[in-house]
Amino acid sequence: MKIEKYNYLIAIILAALITYLLTLTEVWQLIIIPGIIAGFITYRKPRRGIYSGAIGVLITWSMYIIVLIFTRNAYTLFDQFAGLIFGGLGYGWILIVLIILLGILFGALGGALGSGVALYISLSREGLRNTQEIVKKKVSSAK
Repeated sequence: MKIEKYNYLIAIILAALITYLLTLTEVWQLIIIPGIIAGFITYRKPRRGIYSGAIGVLITWSMYIIVLIFTRNAYTLFDQFAGLIFGGLGYGWILIVLIILLGILFGALGGALGSGVALYISLSREGLRNTQEIVKKKVSSAK
């Protein structure tokens, strides 16, 4: 069975698990790391790297916010904070959507960065191999 068929699914699951572990640290800027790892896994198709990073972060952050809303009554906090910004209550959902969109963007950015770096490394290795073969041919033909 080819594992390459399942790279996309593996990348999403791995990004979601790493996002969950990094969410426990409460440093939200680290959310780019799961996207980078997902991009490394699916580097042959950069679009899949972007999607896998974004979907992995989306799944985890959505579940995290849902748990916070039901267990810690976080929606009230979101609603009050949005009331300070927008001048009225009932806008907490906008903050929730913005938080999830920010996570999606960071995951997608990490996925693009990871797949781009992995693709660059792959192409540079191929170029190095081709260059070495060309040099060997020229050296052997010069003798």
